Amino acid sequence: MAMPVEMAVCIAHNVFLLLDSWIWTCVLAADEAARLLRSATR
Repeated sequence: MAMPVEMAVCIAHNVFLLLDSWIWTCVLAADEAARLLRSATR
């Protein structure tokens, strides 16, 4: 049973958006942690 191409593209797009937002959140958290560490060592 084959999946229509449009549905596969829609699923791939949603997965990409989910991963993109998750990675962006991790980057922001790491940036904030680094800022706190830098300010704590001064």
